[in-house]
Amino acid sequence: MNDHTTPSWSALSVRAGSTAAVRHVSIDNPPLGVLNQVVRRELGSFFLSTQEDPNVRCIVFDSGPKSFCAGADLREYPQRFDPAVARAHVHNAHRMILALVELDVPTIASIRGACMGGGLELALGCSYRIATRSATLALPEVKRGTWPGTGGIVLLTRQIRPSLAKRLLYTGESLDATTALAIGVIDEVVDDEALDERVQTLASEIAAQPKSSIQAMTRLADRTFRSEFRAHLEYEAECFVHAYQLPAAREGYEAFFEKRVPQWRQD
Repeated sequence: MNDHTTPSWSALSVRAGSTAAVRHVSIDNPPLGVLNQVVRRELGSFFLSTQEDPNVRCIVFDSGPKSFCAGADLREYPQRFDPAVARAHVHNAHRMILALVELDVPTIASIRGACMGGGLELALGCSYRIATRSATLALPEVKRGTWPGTGGIVLLTRQIRPSLAKRLLYTGESLDATTALAIGVIDEVVDDEALDERVQTLASEIAAQPKSSIQAMTRLADRTFRSEFRAHLEYEAECFVHAYQLPAAREGYEAFFEKRVPQWRQD
């Protein structure tokens, strides 16, 4: 018999679902569930541990009380002006997203509230996305002088038409759930009060199927992309470190906290 001890999480909430084969996870970093280094590290470890758990057949990535995930903790940004710290941060983020993308267990993103930046990157890394009508989604990093650094560029262009993905990336445009559904960023929209029931129904339906079949179909469907994604992350990591040495990153950070319009100069 396999002995799977239950890890202790400081920045995640993990619980069993309506059946033992469903596992729920959400970010426990109130009030908005932002991503800091601890959250990223624990999410990576959670995905890796779940890959090895024979009892789990579906994962629900839940929202917190106010949001799915409002993005990165911007207080960490100035640390990345040091290239060594930028490299450590991007490797931590890439470990997290790669563990999610390479997970053979189906994942459902249950989205309410804000799903922004790194939060949308996580949702795009899931197998399926269901959002409430009041949800808001965006990759706004360009407005901070950077860009999505957790695989989000290729995760978005995999999901929707590349030219449309570029428009969203270039402008940092926010989407309501209806628009996100229409262009293919998410897969279903439900009334706010119906989200939990719909997600639980789908998760239970998936978990009732043979795990061996689900695993095989996931690997076959994602085999080529996973290989390409690993190669992309290697290149992206170098670009990420460089980006935080440019004036735009510093100006974007300072403008955000000074509550002013950024002044982009030659960079």
